Amino acid sequence: MCISEKHTIEFDRGVSTGHLARTACGVRQLEAGQHLFYEGAQRTHIFVIETGWVKLYRTLIDGQRQVVGFCNGGSVLGLDGNGDHVNSCEAVTPVKVRAIALSQMTELCQRDPDLATELLRQMGRQLGSAQAHLTTIGAQTADQKLATFLVAFADYEGEGECEFDLPMRRTDIGEFLGLRLETISRKLTEFQRRGWVRMISMYRCRILNREALEHLAEGGDIDELALSTFRH
Repeated sequence: MCISEKHTIEFDRGVSTGHLARTACGVRQLEAGQHLFYEGAQRTHIFVIETGWVKLYRTLIDGQRQVVGFCNGGSVLGLDGNGDHVNSCEAVTPVKVRAIALSQMTELCQRDPDLATELLRQMGRQLGSAQAHLTTIGAQTADQKLATFLVAFADYEGEGECEFDLPMRRTDIGEFLGLRLETISRKLTEFQRRGWVRMISMYRCRILNREALEHLAEGGDIDELALSTFRH
């Protein structure tokens, strides 16, 4: 994920993996719930997600999880940290991932400067994402966070898209937005009651009133919407 100025959250489709696909890499398959790596484990590989979704999270001192990002095809993982991974990585859906030994990276980047440029770009986006996400958690209300998340996911699926799948569980969304599961469920119910969204199933969402959600995502107040013309 990365951060945009307009709606705070924007899902990045990642870098081109053409350069990495031509290297001698091992391919791994993960089922949902399996870990690619754990926080504190030694970094030995760079990982490129080819298909599927993963979540990056940290375990807080009280044992709770803080999801710091969701990544999918094209995302490069394992660039953070000095000698050890600073996050854990768990598959949200079945995942296909390409692994490249860190010992190969210097030679690969020397041989292919475009690869080095792509990796630097990815690192920059990840850093900006982490910094802005910290601000978002503290600055937005629960309504604004959820509206921002839904609009961002709709934008990721395609401009003007109004129906999409949410591959992650509501607990994952709550851990990413800094909200309790009960709050996520209550706010989704409220959004549906107001006619802004419709949950077709547990994981499929249809946006019915994007204008209202965008108003919240841009800092608007939910009580203002009740008195406004953001209705269908």
